[in-house]
Amino acid sequence: MPPDWELKIGWNVKLFRIINSKRNKRLDRFYRYFFYMGKTYSLVVFFPVFFFVSGIKGILHLTVSLMITGIIMPFLKYTFRHKRPSKLLDDVHLLEPVTLKSFPSADAAFAFTVMGVTLFYGNVWIDLVFVLYALLIAYGRVYMGAHFPVDVIVGSVIGLFSAFAGKSVVPKVLSFIGG
Repeated sequence: MPPDWELKIGWNVKLFRIINSKRNKRLDRFYRYFFYMGKTYSLVVFFPVFFFVSGIKGILHLTVSLMITGIIMPFLKYTFRHKRPSKLLDDVHLLEPVTLKSFPSADAAFAFTVMGVTLFYGNVWIDLVFVLYALLIAYGRVYMGAHFPVDVIVGSVIGLFSAFAGKSVVPKVLSFIGG
């Protein structure tokens, strides 16, 4: 597949331009820090929340789901090898240094995996907070110039898939370890 295939999807480039070109000092400042919440090292924040809300079963579910995401994402990134928007387009407002490949968005996959797992354990308010978190991460990936919208959409779907797949794997893991 050619490394510029995403440019052939008209709505993808158009939506990227709309989101990435709208600059706001407050949003720039917010995303300079908030984007770290889409990285795996933000688990130090999420594990205590999950333990409080769902106990060890929720932590196990999150761990298994993130492992599924962690297997799928590198496979797709290195299969498609798609370049970042800043490598393919002019006038991209880039708010963070980017490396590796663009498709799909690993940050969106991570955020939607975390959010998807909370749907099984949280109450409506916790679910709403995590839905907002995942949507902010997804929007931010395009706003910051790191991803095209299709990267984020596919990453989000992978994250939700991993959360639901993880739910079906957890009982097998528990029976295997005798819990």
